[in-house]
Amino acid sequence: MDRTLFTPVMLEAFRACKRAYFLAYHRDGAAQAKEQASSVCKRFILRALSEINRAKLTSVTQIQKFMGQYWPVDRLSASADLNDAGTRAFLYTYKTLLRYQSRPYHPSGSNVEAVSLRVRSRIAGERVYLEEVFDLVLYYPAEKKLELVIFSLKEPRPSNPAWPTPTELVRQFLAERLQMRYPFEKLLLTTIKVSPQETKVSRKEASKELFALHWPEVVKSLAEMKELSEMPSHEEDGCRYCEAIESRMVRELNSDEETADAVQKEAAGETIPLSA
Repeated sequence: MDRTLFTPVMLEAFRACKRAYFLAYHRDGAAQAKEQASSVCKRFILRALSEINRAKLTSVTQIQKFMGQYWPVDRLSASADLNDAGTRAFLYTYKTLLRYQSRPYHPSGSNVEAVSLRVRSRIAGERVYLEEVFDLVLYYPAEKKLELVIFSLKEPRPSNPAWPTPTELVRQFLAERLQMRYPFEKLLLTTIKVSPQETKVSRKEASKELFALHWPEVVKSLAEMKELSEMPSHEEDGCRYCEAIESRMVRELNSDEETADAVQKEAAGETIPLSA
């Protein structure tokens, strides 16, 4: 399966385990992963954070109204297990938004230039495109500094300052698309963990020297990803990345079979509840 558009998440998966990447993104038309409460919660939080950063949600009352109007209750009540998880997700989301709304991320000297900005760029000499959505774009005109912010529900993984992650390199590459609009001399890559308990900011200044050193490896990986058509094999068994994806696929298959069986029995006049 030929792909020409990639994201940092896909690149990280490929660099971690090529077989796991193939399982996750080359399923030959198989059903995509079923919607989980955690993924629904994350998307809703990102949507609400964008409204806060646009100054459209500025009070507790507005957050309550927003959640009342847009919370995806239908998707989270399709089954008993999702319904229970949906209740916890609702409370987690509400408390997270209250905490962030009380103190949005807006450092002194910065201007909010864009929210939920999708940036795509082609790699020169390659039929490959990279894409990322920056949750918040801040520009410091006095310092000629650009800050690209990504919100996360998880703690950012620690990284070696001398060895940028593939995600950081991709974001630095995409930042060049914004150079004409925001003439920056310094680039900050920021990840903000949001939760009911804390808002934790991790900032890292991008280095042109380190980018030039490590970027060729990213381009090489992307070329391999584009040409990958068969599932790679492991030299040895026991890969935790593959095991996690395969376990999820088994759960999806079992859930599909259970749903089909329930539908058949209901059509025959027997109604049974789906298991939790």
